[in-house]
Amino acid sequence: MGLNCLLVSVNQAVVPYPVYPLGVAHLCGALREAGHVPTHFDLLADGGRDGLERLLRENSYELIGLSIRNLDTVDSSDPHGYLPEIAETAQLIRRCSAAVMVLGGSAFSIMPGEVLAYLQADYGVVGEGELLLPWLADELAAGRRPEARLLYSERKDDSWPQPIFSPSSLKYYITHGGMLNIQTKRGCPHRCAYCSYPTIEGRTMRYRDPEETAAEVGRLSTEHGARFIFFTDSVFNDAAGHFRLVAEALIKNGNTTPWCAFFRPQNLDREDLLLMKRAGLAAMEVGTDAASDRTLAALDKGFSFEQVLATNRLALEAEIPCAHFVMLGGPDENRQTLNEGLANLESLGKSLVFAFTGIRILPGTSLAQRAVAEGVIEAGQPLLEPIFYSSPQLAGIDLERELTASFAGRLDRIYPVSEAIDQLTMLHRMGHVGPLWDYLLRPRTRRR
Repeated sequence: MGLNCLLVSVNQAVVPYPVYPLGVAHLCGALREAGHVPTHFDLLADGGRDGLERLLRENSYELIGLSIRNLDTVDSSDPHGYLPEIAETAQLIRRCSAAVMVLGGSAFSIMPGEVLAYLQADYGVVGEGELLLPWLADELAAGRRPEARLLYSERKDDSWPQPIFSPSSLKYYITHGGMLNIQTKRGCPHRCAYCSYPTIEGRTMRYRDPEETAAEVGRLSTEHGARFIFFTDSVFNDAAGHFRLVAEALIKNGNTTPWCAFFRPQNLDREDLLLMKRAGLAAMEVGTDAASDRTLAALDKGFSFEQVLATNRLALEAEIPCAHFVMLGGPDENRQTLNEGLANLESLGKSLVFAFTGIRILPGTSLAQRAVAEGVIEAGQPLLEPIFYSSPQLAGIDLERELTASFAGRLDRIYPVSEAIDQLTMLHRMGHVGPLWDYLLRPRTRRR
């Protein structure tokens, strides 16, 4: 007989907009397929810890999973860590339930041993959990408790169980931006110096069937009321061209729901953007990351700023709102690259720029190795609390002041990023949907 399983989404971040916990929806589908009984509780949608306590006192569970999407804000202007709050949730569960506690999620997989010890859980699933979590539930149902506390998943091409969406969560995200999300592929072959995606999903690209993806977009729209779709792939426009097959499948399926995705400023031409626009592409998020060729090279991005400009021009010509996310102060940043970078950002014209200062250091990345070599951190230094890399070559330069001065009077140049949250929240409450880049790009006057 299957176990009663409760999966708790502990994320409460809404920057730059609330994101449905898609991984938990797939885990619920996998557990049900294996004969278990999953329930999803979302702290954002279901009343926070007070709502969770009521649920635990009224129901009995044998396995409780905590899905951890973010360790912190990854924003040096607002460096808030989430683990103390997650620990309060874990302690509440311990007080109210004797269930086996299992940790998982993308953030957990970055530092699994440290987070497992910090939260004092029974087990942790590292990587994708659609196969491992049902196996663990099977073992527990049979009275067998695995000796290993950290369970490492094998990455499979076919681990795409049908997601089960929580009605209460659907209502929350539909009324807070109208946006639901889908993944068309997993993995990332790139070697960006700061990034944890390869640790979480591996470097080999694994593709979901395009027709299946298009069908799910249709279901989310017609059955669940989604008014906007976000494709959560690490990079949507992969070098192999799978993204074109997805666009063609969406067109074939008659998709009318607008969508957005993460883009790399490569592997795109005018025909690609026109194809995707026909398929519903309504906004782009570009992982620009740095603003000069030298700092892009130091981050191992594998593209130049001229390619960023070219992609931006294509988006402008196709009338697709485009947002760039940029981190200033990274490796090799100095006075010359800073001046060049700020000028480069100005040359992006009518597009959004979300700027961050410094880069969150994560273990296992080449940025962490460089930080040790440059004395920014010590070898073996704990990284659970947010620590940011800032180029030693910027010593004596007030990066925040320079950035603020450069962006003065520009409502489409956003620093700090938290500054835009109240405005986005207001627009969502007014009924606008999606990431809202088009609204932020409309001509207005900045209040002083």
